[in-house]
This record gives sequence, C-alpha cells and structure tokens, in this order.
Amino acid sequence: MKHSIIFRRSAESSETIFFDSCYAKFFSSLFPIYRGLSLEIDESRFREWEIYSKESVKAPLIVRLDGKNFRKLAGRCGFTKPFDERFHLAMMGTAEDLMTETGLNIPLVHTASDEFSLLFSRDTHLPFRGRIEKILSILSSYASSSLQNRLRESFSHHGLISFDARIVKVHMRREILEYFSWRCLESFRNFLNSYAQSLIGRRETFRMKGEEIVKELRLRGFDIHKAPQWQKYGTLIYWGQAEKRGYNPMTGEEVTVKRRRICMISIDPSSPKGRRELETLLQNI
Repeated sequence: MKHSIIFRRSAESSETIFFDSCYAKFFSSLFPIYRGLSLEIDESRFREWEIYSKESVKAPLIVRLDGKNFRKLAGRCGFTKPFDERFHLAMMGTAEDLMTETGLNIPLVHTASDEFSLLFSRDTHLPFRGRIEKILSILSSYASSSLQNRLRESFSHHGLISFDARIVKVHMRREILEYFSWRCLESFRNFLNSYAQSLIGRRETFRMKGEEIVKELRLRGFDIHKAPQWQKYGTLIYWGQAEKRGYNPMTGEEVTVKRRRICMISIDPSSPKGRRELETLLQNI
C-alpha cells in the first residue's frame, strides 16, 4: 500500500512525496523537527490510478503465450533447422511446469514452435478471480523463467527471454474444439513452409500451393508423412488418468486406483480420427 506524504510550508505551498506504508511511520517521526510541515496520508487516489486492475474475465478462455524475438534466439542457440527437437522438448517441459508448478488449474496446453495455448475450461479453474492483469503477467513470467532455465541446460544459453500473453475468449465447447483444431492446423502450415524454404528455397516456393510444395518435397526425397507428428501438429499436454495397482492396508487386498498424470499427444484434426480424438480429449478434461 502506498501513502502520500504532503509537506505543507504554507496554506498556498505544498510538496507531495510518495512512500511505501512501511516507511510512513518512520518518516512521520522525522516531521516534527521541520517547523511548518505537517503530514497527510491519502490512499484512495492510488487505487483510482490502477484503472485496469479490476478488469476480469470468466471461463471458458484460452491464454496464448508467444515468444518474443525467438528467431534471434534460434540463431544464438544454434537450433537445428527447420525443427530442433531439443527446443520442442524444452517447450513441452515448460508447458508441464505451467500445469504442475504454478498452482494453477490448467487442464490442457498446446505447444508448437514458440507458442503455448493454455485452456481454462471452468470458472473454478480461473485464478485470481479472473483478473486479467494477474493471469497474463503471472503466466508469461512463469513461462519465461521456466524456459530460460531449460535453454540454459540444453543450449548453454544465458540470455534473457520473454513471452507476450493475450486472452482468447471462447464461450462453448465447440469453439474450444475449433480453436485447438486451428492451432494444430496452423502448426502444419508452418511445418510445410519451414521445410519448403529449407529444402526448396524461399523464392522458389513463393506463391506455390500446398499440394505443389508436397509434390516438390517428395521429388527432393522428403516425404511429409514420415515426419514426426510433433513437427506437423505440435503437442497437446493434458491431465489424464492412469490405473495403478495398490495395496489396501486395512483389508490386505490388492486394489486398482486411478491417479492423475501428465499425458502428451499430437493430433491431426483434419482427419476424422484425429477430430474424434480431440473431441474425446476435450470432453474428458
């Protein structure tokens, strides 16, 4: 909490200085030695200045985090082109940290390239009573610090990184399905363009259609169907359940219990099978 310290030299003249509340008592003890000065504390004006602090949102919603200047980061770390599995593993690890280490109830994250999409499907999942400033600042700072640690381990990178964050407001389960289908298919578009520019050339692929790129890549010895799924569609990280054999100390019997665990999958939502998989996943979280 902030306090305003108003030094009054006369009825017409005053000077205002601001201090934290922990200092107010200390400075108050000093004021009597200055003749003609008095102390007034006005806290309400500070709350009025925080004009966005009460802006809130209700679930369901998605928070998307995008890496800032990660193209330069790729050069400094020496990422393998067009895709570096070590970097994607670092992003997956960061997504898991967001789900397990922040104390926030995040049932699903999609990560591809330098971005995360985090789902908050119910109001009970929303932290900080839905306050937008809090949600965005906490998630982006957690993601930055987690990935920075992982890049230090995997690439000996000691520079700073950052993510920007935005709210994507969805209203029903169908819109959630459409959003994550879009991000998976956007990942595929990025996959195709990345390999095309790497193996064919940026100028040569200008204005080429998708099927033309696929055909040209095949002629050059690259079959997109043999590429890893995570390169094409990114990775979905979610809370699933696993059965575990246990022992009941009261009865002495073996029992089967269900435990929550982090699961990961890559899905092609353009296929009927992939669409059903994504629908089922969303229904169970």
